[in-house]
Amino acid sequence: MATISTSWVDRLRSVLGGYEKAGMPFDRSGPNTLTRVVVGIGTIVIGVIGLLSAPSEEYSGWGAVATAAVSLTSLPVGLWICVTHRFRGRTVVGFVAWADVSVTVCMLLKEERLTAIGGTALFSVLTTLAVIATPLGVCLAHMAYSTVILAVITVNAVLWQAASLWVIAAHTLTMLLVFLTPFVLLVHLGELRSQARQSLLDPLTGLLNRRGLEDAVLRHSHAAESDTLVLETVVVDVDDFKSVNDRWGHHVGDTVLADLARHLTVVTAGRWVVARLGGDEFACVRLTDGSRTADELAVSLTRVAMVAGYTMSAGAADTPLPDRSPAAVTEAMTAVLRAADKRLYDSKSRKARGADDNVRGHRGRRGDDANATG
Repeated sequence: MATISTSWVDRLRSVLGGYEKAGMPFDRSGPNTLTRVVVGIGTIVIGVIGLLSAPSEEYSGWGAVATAAVSLTSLPVGLWICVTHRFRGRTVVGFVAWADVSVTVCMLLKEERLTAIGGTALFSVLTTLAVIATPLGVCLAHMAYSTVILAVITVNAVLWQAASLWVIAAHTLTMLLVFLTPFVLLVHLGELRSQARQSLLDPLTGLLNRRGLEDAVLRHSHAAESDTLVLETVVVDVDDFKSVNDRWGHHVGDTVLADLARHLTVVTAGRWVVARLGGDEFACVRLTDGSRTADELAVSLTRVAMVAGYTMSAGAADTPLPDRSPAAVTEAMTAVLRAADKRLYDSKSRKARGADDNVRGHRGRRGDDANATG
């Protein structure tokens, strides 16, 4: 029994975990095109069903008028969902809230209280969309709301003696089981997300790896409300890192890398997505709608000394992100990382030339001192 309980706790934790452990907020991108079209068509079909039901014996008087009016709104909403690319983020949350209210109104106005209980199955359909495309808090709030409305409709059916208590109880329990189906999907997706997250993380630092960074940028681009996005990147590495491993051993090198990862996480403070690209090379990436601060971040990072006094070099670059498709994001990521990497090594070259000039300057001064003494 304890094993079963622990398993469920772990599953729920995996649902809640999201991407926070990787240093990025959990947000779901919008549904893909096929899912969006299915949702749009489903919304239109539900509207048509409401229009067909309104003049039937299930409704009467102003209840029929209200149901017809609510059902009519479903037609343009469903058509808009089918053709738009803006059905993501807050728009999906707003749609779920609107649909919840619409279903509630239509079910509470039904004259046939027993069929109203069965009609709450529409909440379960909405829950499936909420699981896929809304934050966990919104999804759980929707599920709680659905259960409360089912309870209200059940009490209403009992008060109006729509059927025997046994029949009403059977219908209500059936709906509760239907409500649980999306919850199973929620837990299963949490397990899959937890497994996928492990493949996107660097085991030494706990930061995202290159694949995880690309996935994070794709998700952020889908969640962004702005139409014009710029991808900013700062690439960082430790100066003369090879000497750390050669002189002190790999365990000290790992300590330096872990220290750098913590420092980058603190400095970016959630405003940037931080990842380890490989070796001692790290990247800080963010999407912006105009304000560009990559150069400032790069300069501030090069002024900090790490463990044992080692310093960093950094290179910054940015590029527009006109298309939010996976292929476009991959292309933009490759281009901006390559540009930032080039500036990183240009910075290292300038440091090396500056160090050589300093050495030659010191030698020259020592020679002048010797000549003066002679």
